[in-house]
Amino acid sequence: MSKEKSKIYTLSMDAVYEILSDAQDTGEVSKDFLLTYLDMDLTNEYICFLLSEVYWTSYSTVRILEKEIDTAVLTEDKQFLIAEDSLNILQSLMISKHAAITELRKLSVSIEKN
Repeated sequence: MSKEKSKIYTLSMDAVYEILSDAQDTGEVSKDFLLTYLDMDLTNEYICFLLSEVYWTSYSTVRILEKEIDTAVLTEDKQFLIAEDSLNILQSLMISKHAAITELRKLSVSIEKN
């Protein structure tokens, strides 16, 4: 069996740092909200689950991007090279986070940083 070669993609430095900043912000806010909801007498388990999902996906995104930044290979025009596997994981995390945030909004819970 021959192994398929992994594809390499590029992301702009601005995009990488924007994704990283957003993940850090939503991670902090979702963690604070989660702690608040867990301290409440009438805990809404579904909201806690969604906040946990946002926290976990944000935390995972930060970890992956920090690793990618630490080991970054840049193109001549300062684009990050990223392996297909890492990009697929980042995409999945961002889709999961978006779905959880959308569901929280339906429940009138906003995790936008003020």
